[in-house]
Amino acid sequence: MTGVREYTGVYDKPLCGGIVKPKTGVSAQCLLEIVKEMVDGGVNFIKEDEILSNPAFCPIEERVPLVMDYIKKSGRKVVYCVCINADYPYVIDRVKKVYELGGNGVHINFWNGLGVYKSIRELDLPMFVHFQKSGDKILTDESHRFHIDFKFIIKLAGMMGVDFMHVGMWGGYSQTCEDEMKKILDISHEYNIVPALSCGMNPVVVTKVTDKFGNDYMANTGGAIHGHPDGTYSGAKAMRDAIDKNFDSVEYKKALEKWGV
Repeated sequence: MTGVREYTGVYDKPLCGGIVKPKTGVSAQCLLEIVKEMVDGGVNFIKEDEILSNPAFCPIEERVPLVMDYIKKSGRKVVYCVCINADYPYVIDRVKKVYELGGNGVHINFWNGLGVYKSIRELDLPMFVHFQKSGDKILTDESHRFHIDFKFIIKLAGMMGVDFMHVGMWGGYSQTCEDEMKKILDISHEYNIVPALSCGMNPVVVTKVTDKFGNDYMANTGGAIHGHPDGTYSGAKAMRDAIDKNFDSVEYKKALEKWGV
């Protein structure tokens, strides 16, 4: 959290995260156009979808230089986490490749193995690492007598040097109860991880989450950015406006009409 706030220059408010999904079949050039609207709309962080590997229609070698060149030229401090899922040791080779291509972050699902995050940190590269927990219930389901408590996994991730971690959601279509979310956030803060909340995040919900839990998290949004009535740029700006409490903006008001309570 400390390093991410310093890098992005965002203090005293939640971080604004965005999600893009190359797995839908988009080309690298199409991905770039989507990312442009997200960056110009004001996101601090973008992650590719969590089940991505290295598809032939949008390979790492094409998409990373295009996206990172635009981000650098924009002058904005945006973390872009490239999803590079693969078996060990190939995933490590992909981390090195992303770095060589100018990338500043990687996104890896825990299915690659919990130890992979430590292996990445041991490369000692100046890159952000995002831990994705999708599918974690196979480990964390409390009805299983041999389950591993998710809060313990957060501790492991922190000890391994993870920067961002998807920790669940409160108020979305995926719902972690309030008491459990508070414990999860406390542990994330203890280990200086940026806890990412997503799965139903939108410009209306982010205000409720902040009121309930404070500023030290990242509001990570996909559908409510790209599903805005006026498109991706307006969706990103609506999230930015919600976080900045600029509730009079046209983009926010249209989001309120669509997702309002």
